[in-house]
Amino acid sequence: QERITRVVPRTYSLPIPQMDKGKVEGRTYSNPSIGLEFTAPERLILGTPELTGTPGTFPLMVTVAAWGEQKLLSAKEGVIFYAEALAYYPDDQHSTEAYIRKVVHGNRQEGVEPVGESVEAILGAVSFSRTDFKKWPVHEAVLVKACAVQAFVFIFAGSDRDGVNNLISGTDLKLD
Repeated sequence: QERITRVVPRTYSLPIPQMDKGKVEGRTYSNPSIGLEFTAPERLILGTPELTGTPGTFPLMVTVAAWGEQKLLSAKEGVIFYAEALAYYPDDQHSTEAYIRKVVHGNRQEGVEPVGESVEAILGAVSFSRTDFKKWPVHEAVLVKACAVQAFVFIFAGSDRDGVNNLISGTDLKLD
């Protein structure tokens, strides 16, 4: 006797965003599909945006990075931005606080501990949650803002906190 198995597609409580790669023009990355535009600090060069996953798969993420020149005996300065669809996560993991816990947990698994507690940070007039990490010679500030269907994450890297703060203040952001 032949057995028939019916696959029932998973339903998500939130809509799955239709992300595309966006585009880079000079020092500015814009992506209307996620409602974001940012301009990297002058000394950084933006790379090519990447889209990981496809709708209906996990994870669905768009990423772009901007890097400075490598200097002798210091960390390379850079900014990494990514937006990740949250529809694939359980409902209780759609908040900024939950996403920060995920970032801290992931870094701890790699042996990188947070420096202090998460604090509020402003980037382009938008409130983010900021958590700093230090693993010699790199200091990182991870800024997270979770919206209804996606999380926006900026990772600023440099040699020290002051350098990272300069990168943050040198970044312009517009969010719809």
